[in-house]
Amino acid sequence: MRNNITLFLLLLFLQVFVLNKVLFFNYIIISPLVMILLLYKYEKDSKESLIVSFFLGLLFDVFNDSLGLYSLTCILISYFRNLWVLKIVGEEKTEELSILSIRTLGGFQFFVYAFPIILIFYSTLSLFESESFLSLNNLLFISLSSLANYILLIIFQYLFLNNNLSNEWR
Repeated sequence: MRNNITLFLLLLFLQVFVLNKVLFFNYIIISPLVMILLLYKYEKDSKESLIVSFFLGLLFDVFNDSLGLYSLTCILISYFRNLWVLKIVGEEKTEELSILSIRTLGGFQFFVYAFPIILIFYSTLSLFESESFLSLNNLLFISLSSLANYILLIIFQYLFLNNNLSNEWR
């Protein structure tokens, strides 16, 4: 539990103070907020995840001065995530899973779970922050930022999340 709180505070610090509106190669924005939302514990039809995502987005809105953009995006992601998990994993397996990681879902199933949610996150941000949504620059921003964040999400999971396979050989 203490380790999860430390990781959350580290990701919060990175999002707010280090990676706030930093563009890499003019098209890539790294957002640990997506990692927090994707790796948050999953419960079927949970109102807790919607409330947590709203206050998390509100916290980032305060630091980014973005007038509710992150709150809206976080609620959309959390709502879509609850529906998407039921489609990808199935209702019978969702009761067994508490955290949806690459180790619990597998590589391909995690890609199908995580990448569309990351695409929706950056599409929503791009829709509200730019003048023309369907320009080449916006499409490059959405695709490259989504890909970079997905790669960072995989690296983060392998580095920081515990491997719960210790009892498998017994």
